[in-house]
Amino acid sequence: MAQKNRKDPGPALNIYLTGFMCAGKTSAGALLARALRLPFKDSDALLRKKTGEKLAVIIRRDGLGVFRRLEAGLVKELAARGGQVIALGGGVYPSGRWLGLLKRTGTTVFLSCPWPELAKRLKGERSGRPLLDGPWDKALRRAKKLYAARLGFYRRADLTLDTAGLTPLQAAKKIKKALI
Repeated sequence: MAQKNRKDPGPALNIYLTGFMCAGKTSAGALLARALRLPFKDSDALLRKKTGEKLAVIIRRDGLGVFRRLEAGLVKELAARGGQVIALGGGVYPSGRWLGLLKRTGTTVFLSCPWPELAKRLKGERSGRPLLDGPWDKALRRAKKLYAARLGFYRRADLTLDTAGLTPLQAAKKIKKALI
């Protein structure tokens, strides 16, 4: 069930999807944008396009700090435009520094998924995710610790939708219904 904490986004406001890796931000976001007839932007995909490199390569070679600075510039660019559905990288919203900007320029939607289901999804999507490198048991422990650390930030979103057991289309429909 979706929980709503704020008024509907106006046509000039963005809809920001946040949540942990594999929560469904990109899949549901693209479908939501199509249903609302808005442009869809995925911050990770845009950063890959802008740099011409895989994000994992940037993180491994230049470090997480450089990656976060590149990501910060992109988030500012996206927030400056309105009327978009934006799938944020899993670490953007939990940084806390973006909370005010994102809430001023749109509605934030946390795609929540219980840890057991996320763990299953993560196992199938390990490629290109530095956090999930190495032996699976160790990678899973790191991911679970990060998930727990970020959860409080994600819960500050204007709207929360549990994506457990939902297809991307079902999630998109529920988000749309909650926004209207």
